[in-house]
Amino acid sequence: MAQLSVVVPVYNVEDCLTWCLDSLEVQTLSDIEILCVNDGSTDGSRNVLASYADRDARIRIIDKPNGGLSSARNAGIDAATAPYVSFLDSDDRYTSNACERIVAALDETGADVLTFGANPYPAEDGYPWLEHVLSPRDVVYDAFSMDLVLKESSLPFSWRTACRTDFLRESGIAFEQDLRFGEDQVFAFAVYPRSSKTALISDKLYDYRVSRPGSLMDRLRATPGKRLMEHVTIAGAIFADWQQAGFLHEHAVDMAFWLCTFVLYDALDLAPASADEIFASTGQMLAPYRELLDAVRADMPQAVSALIDATFDVGELKGATHRERLMLAFDRYRYGRKRAAGRAVKRLLRGANGN
Repeated sequence: MAQLSVVVPVYNVEDCLTWCLDSLEVQTLSDIEILCVNDGSTDGSRNVLASYADRDARIRIIDKPNGGLSSARNAGIDAATAPYVSFLDSDDRYTSNACERIVAALDETGADVLTFGANPYPAEDGYPWLEHVLSPRDVVYDAFSMDLVLKESSLPFSWRTACRTDFLRESGIAFEQDLRFGEDQVFAFAVYPRSSKTALISDKLYDYRVSRPGSLMDRLRATPGKRLMEHVTIAGAIFADWQQAGFLHEHAVDMAFWLCTFVLYDALDLAPASADEIFASTGQMLAPYRELLDAVRADMPQAVSALIDATFDVGELKGATHRERLMLAFDRYRYGRKRAAGRAVKRLLRGANGN
């Protein structure tokens, strides 16, 4: 039996699919199964898969109607026969030792979940935030800690996470198919709190194609307002899952802080109408949890509670001065006074330059 099932979702990537599959053919660990899920491709991707499957018995092609990335990954999980499962996007590639290192790390630690590092491709397309999140440290968590989602370089990409297959099945974890964007973030927030042991390793085992022209990620990066509105939807899915699983009550204060970093703080930097829309949508998302948030208000930092309160009273956002005060207060809480002052100066300069 294979030691690792590698799930490769495929949809209209004829131009870069060989780059991905070539990296699997040369793995130093040969005992793998390669589950290529053809998600209703309309270009030549299916023919590329067939040519590789003809020469490599480890490749299994799973054909299905188009249902999106999450649907394809879930089909791969369902078909996996190895004790461990990992995910490789079809426009990216593994380093040659990736599968061997993944299996070794999971064997050595006994973890349910493993998160590893990655390289931006091409290297010159990397930028500070991306370099940071793709560079986890070496650490093992024997139980869930909010540090996994607040402090570690462990979010948001599921393609650099491998899991014990039975853990996913026994926990009922699957990729959220109703989202058009952000399924990786939701998946991470599902696996980490349910994992009995989580390992992070600093090895960079993956080459991540930073931008593919025309991709949804590429379009959203250019439209911050639309991206943040998608973030509200993602946060709603996470809050609902955590509420249902019983995690939210214990971690409500930390999740309020996370919501500020994920949505609200950046929204303050948008045009007033866009900021109002995002705050109002966030308030609607938070409405079922308002009683819980009110109950833990005394434990919330004032800078966090001020932003959460503004989602329920968007009129509080009126005026650039008030928005700047909210941003400065949150910066002081998050970074300290000195760094907060520096960030405020940069915002003023950016505004003066019309950016």
